[in-house]
Order: sequence, then C-alpha cells, then structure tokens
Amino acid sequence: MSRAPRWAIAQPRMHVTLAGNLAETLAALEAAAAAGADGLLSTELALTGFHRRVPELLDVEALADAERQLRAACARLALPAVVGLPTRGDGGVIFNSHLYIDAAGRELGRIHKRGLTDSEAGFFARGGPRGWAAIGGMLATSVLCREMLDGADLVPELRAALPAGDARPRVVFWPSYIAESDAEQSALCKAYRLGAAGLARDLGAWVLQSNWPESLNAPAQRGFGDSVVIAPDGRRVATLPRDAAAQVVVALDAG
Repeated sequence: MSRAPRWAIAQPRMHVTLAGNLAETLAALEAAAAAGADGLLSTELALTGFHRRVPELLDVEALADAERQLRAACARLALPAVVGLPTRGDGGVIFNSHLYIDAAGRELGRIHKRGLTDSEAGFFARGGPRGWAAIGGMLATSVLCREMLDGADLVPELRAALPAGDARPRVVFWPSYIAESDAEQSALCKAYRLGAAGLARDLGAWVLQSNWPESLNAPAQRGFGDSVVIAPDGRRVATLPRDAAAQVVVALDAG
C-alpha cells in the first residue's frame, strides 16, 4: 500500500441479541467501505454486545453463522475487519476474543483477552501469548479494554514478537467497554488513556480505540464512548463523541 492506511473506527449501538449486533456490525462494514476505508475496527464483544445476557448468546451454530456472514461481507466488500466476539475453546472454555478477518474473508487469527477483570474471570478463560498480524497494510495487535494497564508485561512481549526489519505501520487495536460514569471510573479511564499513550510511544504504534457508547446493564449511566486515536508519539489526535453511536475514518500518517 503506497499511501497511509485509512481505518474506520466503529462506536456502535449495543443490542441484547446476536442478530441486532450482527446487523450493526454489517452496517458498519458497509459504511466503512463507502467511506473508502482500508479496514474496520469494532469493539469488545461486538457480535454479542457486552451485557449480562451474553451467556444466552453462545449457541455454537448461531455464532458460527454470524461469523460466516461477517466473513462473507468482508470478502464482498474487499475490506478487512477486526471484531470482538466470544470464542469457545477446548473443553468448552469461553474466551473474550478479537477476531481478525482479511479482505478475502479469511480468518487471520484471534487474540484472546488475558487481563480479565474479576467478574470476567468468573466466565471467560484467560488468553495466552500475544503477537502481531499483517492486516490492511499494517502490523496489528489487540489490547482488550483494561489490559491497557498491563503495559509492563505487554510491551516486552510485543517488542519481542515484532518481525525484524518490517517497516509497515504498527497499530494496537483497543476494543473497550469503559465509562467515566463517576469519579472513580473517571480516574480509571484517565489511567487507561495514559497507559495507551505509553504503549503507543514504547511500541512506535498507533492506538485505535473502539469503545461502546452505552450500557445495557445500566442504561442511565453516562460517560461511555469517547473512543480515542493516539499517534505513535503518544498524542491524542482524535476523539469520538461521548454517549453516542459514531463512526470515523482515520488516516495513519505523520500528519
């Protein structure tokens, strides 16, 4: 790719059903393609939504069909995508995953969240080692939500996994479900963003966040959204709206 990659960041409405979230994701893909993007980033558990009823949405065939539709849309639009969803592993364990799909609709791999919250650890299994994938003209990896506080462990691991001499832009996808809903959570969100800026500088990578703009568990809560784009020097160069669905396309260049 001769020009800088242009990636769409989705901040989608959340639905309680698999069908609703799949439709939201497919619409985001169509919008990204219409805007001339080179790929789409969507958020943590994008296909199910991030809510208490996720365990009801783990039907193997229904999830597999949703993935097939997603891959088919990527192939039809010639557009890569990185989308959150639950993954069933060996022995029936469930991972909180970020799925990478290329422009031909092929799965490139999945990154499973390792740094779980206490509540997540009661349902999801912890992921393993982390590396990089070539997608959309970039080298990319994912750091899921609160893992932005785990830079001391992630930076050495990700540095060691970088291919030698690869000059492609580096991107860290940051799918999230966070909100500045009160003073404590505001302080935590500030720590997340400081962690994201540090990770960007340490890895020489862009950080693209896709955060949910709402909660179905607590519909009255505010302070969601505000997805950020952080340049490799740690500067925040774009912020999406707060408490509202949105989608933008960002060019990952020096300007």
